[in-house]
Order: sequence, then C-alpha cells, then structure tokens
Amino acid sequence: MVAFIHRTGLKRIAAGLLAAAWLLAAPLAAQAQNTKAVDDLLNQAQKAMQKGQPRDAENLLRKAIDAAPARAELYMLRSRARDSSGKYELALEDANKYIELEPSDALGYLNRSRIYISMDRPETALADATKAIELDPKEPDGYYRRSDIYRDMGKEAEAKADEAKAAQLEKS
Repeated sequence: MVAFIHRTGLKRIAAGLLAAAWLLAAPLAAQAQNTKAVDDLLNQAQKAMQKGQPRDAENLLRKAIDAAPARAELYMLRSRARDSSGKYELALEDANKYIELEPSDALGYLNRSRIYISMDRPETALADATKAIELDPKEPDGYYRRSDIYRDMGKEAEAKADEAKAAQLEKS
C-alpha cells in the first residue's frame, strides 16, 4: 500500500513538473514568435527607408513598437523616418525615447542632434553632438556633425579643428 501511494505521489509530482515546464515554455515560444515578427517589421521598415518611403517605414515601426516597446532600435529608426517626413516633433519624441532606453549610446545623441538641425535649433544640436563625442571620442561622426554645426554657426576655426580630428580618427 505504501509503495502504491508513493508511486502515485511520484506520478503526480512528475505530471506537475511537466505542466510547469509547459507553462514556462509556452510564453518563451510566443516571445520567440513575437521577436521574429518584430524583426520582420524592422527589416521591412529598413527596406522602406532605403527606397525613400519614410511614411511606410513609420507605419511598420509603429506596429513593431506596439509589439516590443522596449526595443530601442525601433525608436531610432522611426525617429529617422519621421525626420525624413518633416515630422520633427514626433521624431524628437522617438529620439528622446531611444536615449532614455540607451543613455550611453553616442549614436542616439547624434541622431537627436540631426533632428535639432532640422528644427533649426543649432545650439541644442551642438550640445548633443558634443555629448556624443564625450560618450565615444573615437567615433569620427560626432566630430563631423559638430564641424557642420560650427560651420553653419560661422565658427570656421572650430569647424576646421573638428573636421581635422574626424579625418585623423578615420585614418587610425
């Protein structure tokens, strides 16, 4: 009788463990499907941008962000699409969200700097370009961006210095 109870108990425990494993695996499988769907939307959006269709990219990215709101790269690309479409305030919102999710990524500040240039806010664009350089001083794009901003502001000496620094970094 004890053996019967023991075997029955073990069977119940085994069944419970299998059920728990299934319950844990089901969300992981769904998450993997969701990740693939979001990746597909991201790829389609990138192709739309390459074809010069930022509004199509924006619509695809809206769906992707709805499915995966914590994926920073989605906000980065949508900010570029919105900037290309002249939707500067919305582009700025997405750029800010990207920076919120990835505060130490220099590219986020370079992206936002470009949007500020589009909005004719050179001082703010300059601050973001400088922040990008602080975060990644070996990235030439920050110096090139800041050089362009300085040139637009009439600060030729600063523009030339940053351009020379960018060129030096590209050589090394």
